[in-house]
Amino acid sequence: MKKILEVCCGSFADVERAVEGGAERIELCSALSLDGLTPSMGLIESVKTYYPQLTIHVLIRPREGDFVYTDEEKKIIMRDIRHAIIAGADAIVCGALTSDGDIDVEAVQNMLGMVRCGGGKSFTFHRAFDVCRDPIHALSVLKELGVTRILTSGQQSTAEKGIPLLRQLVEEAGDQLIILPGGGVNSGNAREILQQTGAKEIHGSCRKGTTSTDAAEVAAVIREINR
Repeated sequence: MKKILEVCCGSFADVERAVEGGAERIELCSALSLDGLTPSMGLIESVKTYYPQLTIHVLIRPREGDFVYTDEEKKIIMRDIRHAIIAGADAIVCGALTSDGDIDVEAVQNMLGMVRCGGGKSFTFHRAFDVCRDPIHALSVLKELGVTRILTSGQQSTAEKGIPLLRQLVEEAGDQLIILPGGGVNSGNAREILQQTGAKEIHGSCRKGTTSTDAAEVAAVIREINR
């Protein structure tokens, strides 16, 4: 089975380089220096127009900082999800936690409801998962809610360091949910991360020490995970 690389892109130029390197799926966001925020609707529309063959997962995150949102911030998130789908998003990447470090079930239910109303797009619970107080319980909650995948570094600073938990999450998820390792992924470790965890997809910015996506690094990661 072909392994999938999802390239995290923070600008149109990043998207161009990702496609040049052979990417078929991206996570589109802005402000990568802040760990990613919601991109503009204009950026989503432009990427969809110029690269209609590309699968575009759009990050919805209204601000930097934690993932415990006020009621007003949750309304902003819902509006952004709706607008992102209208602009051409193929999937939504989002999430929310309670102040206790658990999944905010009501908020995620509402997000999923909006996504399903938008044509049954897939939904990735983002790296808020990495600060959940009990990752195995959080996984069971997200499985029950029906999210498509979880983007996670295995609650470590990098996915490579998080391999033990990632492996456990993949086993627990089974066929019900996709575990998407991300964090410090590069052409030197991507294949090992997939082999040791059993994951079938992987997420990386492919920057190779620069501030922009590197087309050669994208190509190298794709080559490594599928050899």
